[in-house]
Amino acid sequence: MIRIGFVSSIGNGGVSVTYPDTGKTTTELPVLAFAGIKQTFEKDDAVVVVHMSNDNSMAVVLGKFYAGDDPNATINVSDGAMSFTDSTGSITLAEIIAK
Repeated sequence: MIRIGFVSSIGNGGVSVTYPDTGKTTTELPVLAFAGIKQTFEKDDAVVVVHMSNDNSMAVVLGKFYAGDDPNATINVSDGAMSFTDSTGSITLAEIIAK
């Protein structure tokens, strides 16, 4: 089952999520690290959570999502190159490694 909730608290191993439709809050859930990149969260971030079909208490937070406002920073992977962009500019992973 896929659910949308809001970060309630942030721990060392994951985040707790509150679901607005039920008002219930999960225990600390693990977070997907896509391509090995650790995600960071703030309280009240909107997140997508996948619950295992065999046990509703088992779940993984896939990450944040945005509806309306664009995120302040982006990571782009194209043609084997990774770049990071925010309001201050852009830098590639190769440029970071070269420093």
